[in-house]
This record gives sequence, structure tokens and C-alpha cells, in this order.
Amino acid sequence: MADVESPITTDLDLERDGKQVSYLRVPHSRNDSAWGSILIPITLVRNGPGPTVLFTGGVHGDEYEGPVVLSRLSRELEPEQIQGRVIIIPALNLPASLAGRRLSPVDGKDLNRVFPGSPSGTMSQIIADYVQRALLPLCDAVVDLHAGGYSLRFVPYISMHYLDDRALTERTFAALKAFNAPVGLIIKETSGQGLIDYEVEAMGKVFLCAELGGGGMLSTETLRITRDGVYNLLAHFGMFCEPLPTTPRPEAAACRLMEVPDPSYYHVATVSGVYEPFVDLGEPVEAGQLLGQVHALEDTARPPQPVAAQQSGLLLGVRAPARVERGDCLGVVGRDLVFHQMT
Repeated sequence: MADVESPITTDLDLERDGKQVSYLRVPHSRNDSAWGSILIPITLVRNGPGPTVLFTGGVHGDEYEGPVVLSRLSRELEPEQIQGRVIIIPALNLPASLAGRRLSPVDGKDLNRVFPGSPSGTMSQIIADYVQRALLPLCDAVVDLHAGGYSLRFVPYISMHYLDDRALTERTFAALKAFNAPVGLIIKETSGQGLIDYEVEAMGKVFLCAELGGGGMLSTETLRITRDGVYNLLAHFGMFCEPLPTTPRPEAAACRLMEVPDPSYYHVATVSGVYEPFVDLGEPVEAGQLLGQVHALEDTARPPQPVAAQQSGLLLGVRAPARVERGDCLGVVGRDLVFHQMT
């Protein structure tokens, strides 16, 4: 699709120094607006030569730390504070963010499952294609801020993938530690293809994904972790020229390095019903320990279905709603990272 021009337009000049606050204009013809558009806010802050970092939030519309923190960053960051170029898109999937839904209400798609996208596809595919072709080639690093959304809650973490490229692994791992979330996670994805993650990594660029809270909620703690992490990264990349406006954390609260090395660390419901947890988020578990059980409310004679931990470690993620369907993720366990594995 490289020969097909993107229908997305903007008056943003990506090579101009200064601060520009504008929109990505995505054509969206509908019954009540024949020549309508969706205007996705984008902010560019540039000051001379230096790295380029893209911050995105709102890829899923029920995840709020990214949109709130990046909206604030777009208002407060000024060119004289940085060296290089910062691109900020607080709500990349704006239709989903306005609806408070994970998937786009326009085409029913998950924006982070359609990369590299298509300029002649659906709304989500068009947005993905624009990011893929117009923005990613400019970047040295991409930071995608997520949360658990309506269905999951997480111990706040910053994550990267297992990578074959040694030099890229070292650069990404250094950035992961610099973000300084409570947990720094090396993860084996179970999400399949279509993620922006893989496109960035294939270009040899640093990619980090944060999962910060969830349950469709915000907290002062997850907002602090997110904002501090963003500024920590700007400093790490040598871009922020002033004292960091971050909250000091005690040494005991330093980033805990962990990993989710294979699918056995993910636990899914094998029956539908109501999930009763036995272990709280952030608690240690042992292999074989019961994480909870699923009740069949329509059949009180049926014993609850037990859910046992398949691995030992820390319970990093849990299902937020009690009602579950067969196949829903109920919990994710992470184990401590052996230091020499990433050095």
C-alpha cells in the first residue's frame, strides 16, 4: 500500500522547531455528516537536533492514564525544556476513547491488532497506516501507554518483548529501567499479530508498552507513576534539559525486574460464571495454589470450578469484573528476572 496516499491530513510541520498543537484529520462520512471528519489531537514539541520520541495513549478507549497524562504533557512541555523532538498523541483511537470502549465504535476493530494498517481500509486501519508510514520512520523510540481497561487490573508495569537483536535489547532494557515503574516486565505476548509493538521493533527502534492500573478507573498513584515515567524517559534519552518534575521514590520502591516467559503464566476461565478470587493483585503465589474458583449460579449443585496457579511468582494481573465467560483471562503471573538473562 506504499503507493496509496493516506487520507489523513494535518497542518503539522514535523520539521519545524517550536510547539505546535494540531489535529490529524481523518475523513469520516456518516448519515448526519456527509463530509465529516474525526479530529485526533496531536502535539509536536521540537528544539533542534536530537532524538525523536512518540508517546501514544488511548489506543484502547477504556484505558485512561495515558490520555490524561499525555494531555497534560502536551499542555506543559515547552521547546526550551527539551533537545530533540517529542510527538504526543493522547488519544490515538479517539472514537473509542470518546465512547469509553476498548474497540472502535466506528468499525468494531481493536486498533492494536490491525498494524501495519491500510490507507484504504477501515477507520482503525487508516489510523494505523498513518502512524506506520508517517510517524514511526521518524522515531528513535515509541512509548505506548496502556492500562487494564474495563476487564483487567494490573500491578503498574512497563514492558518490553524478548528480542533477537542484542543491541536493541540493551537499548530497550535500559529505557525500561529508566521509566522506573513498580515492575519492569519482559513479556511473551499471546495477542497474535497486528500490534504496533512488532512494527516498531522490526524497524530497529526502542518500543515500550506500559500497563498502568485498570478496571476502567484512575488513581493518584497510577497517574503519578505514568507522569514520572514519561519524564524519566525524556531524561534517559538526553532530551529533558531541566530538573525532573518527578516524585522521589524510596530505594525500597525501585523497579522490580520480572518476566512472563511463556503462555503457562496466563490463566483463563474454562467455564463461564462468577469468579471468586482467593489471591489479591500483587500477592505472591506458588504453583498449584488456588487463585480462585468459578461459580455456576444457574446450578447450585455443581461444585465451583477451581483455578490453580500454573507457575510460581507474583500475581501481576487479574480479571476486574466478577462475571466471566469461558476463555476470559483471570490472572497473569510473573516471575523475577534472573539478572544475567538481560545483560
